[in-house]
Amino acid sequence: MDIKERAFNTSLDTRKFEIDLFWKRSLFFWGFIASAFVAFATLYKENSKYAIMISGFGCICSLVWTLANRGSKFWQENWESKVSKYEDELVGSLFKEVEEVQNKFWALRARKYSVSKLAIALSDYVLAVWIGITLSLVCKHLKLFRNIFSMDTLIVIFVILTLVYSVYILIYARSSNPESTGVEKKASNEVKVKLSNKKRFAGKLRK
Repeated sequence: MDIKERAFNTSLDTRKFEIDLFWKRSLFFWGFIASAFVAFATLYKENSKYAIMISGFGCICSLVWTLANRGSKFWQENWESKVSKYEDELVGSLFKEVEEVQNKFWALRARKYSVSKLAIALSDYVLAVWIGITLSLVCKHLKLFRNIFSMDTLIVIFVILTLVYSVYILIYARSSNPESTGVEKKASNEVKVKLSNKKRFAGKLRK
């Protein structure tokens, strides 16, 4: 086994390891966040001050979760780029070629969505919910904006923002094309940089 083949196999195994860690971390944070939701629901009517503390804890857990998701996504893409670097030479376009979707009923048909992007979108949404809960509790406790926003208005705003975010997920949570990632993307960026440098050099010669 030569160096390139060992590098390819190592990159492939490490990518699998990163994906496995991605879901293990998500389960870990979901345990804390679910506990925070239960504690908040229990303390909301009994003691608003403790409820604010719990909501703050929920904010921190959600923030760390969404950042951990992005960190996992970064390393996953890093190893995918390394796999793509040696793929053509060792196994051909095995991972780059995407097969056609099986022709099934439209509601049950497979869709080209990125599971990791969906997880990041969910963690961002949970973070936004916790921030909204915390701010509403603080404003209620300090008696701020009571005459500006009623509860019905806040519910309507929440529903509208949720629908807008749902559309955002449907549009931007799709998987990236294999051809536009990894080595190909890096090479494309290098070409753009070279063309930009040539234009600058030509501009200096004209002057």
